[in-house]
Amino acid sequence: MILAIAVAVIASFAWSAALYAAPPVAAYVGRHSTPRPGVPVAVQMGAVLARSLVAACLVAGLMHAAGWDGFGAGALLGLALGALPAAILSGAVVHEGVPVALAAVHALDWVVKLAVIGALVGALA
Repeated sequence: MILAIAVAVIASFAWSAALYAAPPVAAYVGRHSTPRPGVPVAVQMGAVLARSLVAACLVAGLMHAAGWDGFGAGALLGLALGALPAAILSGAVVHEGVPVALAAVHALDWVVKLAVIGALVGALA
């Protein structure tokens, strides 16, 4: 299980890195985000890894508790859990004025990340 979680964390980190490095996404996010000043890149990357680790442990725990295994079951669980960041980000749009497209990029990141985490944890655990 630990290996499955580790692989899922690395894969989800790679997905996010690729998404946010894509020139159109990087340009859009750069124009519409306000990063916290003084937070080193290493700390930001560590936070991404930590959030992915928490998500992978949650998915692994839910799959174990439900007695589910396999690539498909994990991917479906990840997709279902994708409703949570989508709901949270819709609140950021409505209540905080976050641009819809920016929230959509972050929601896409988390929905894919959770599906990847679920698929890998399901397949490798």
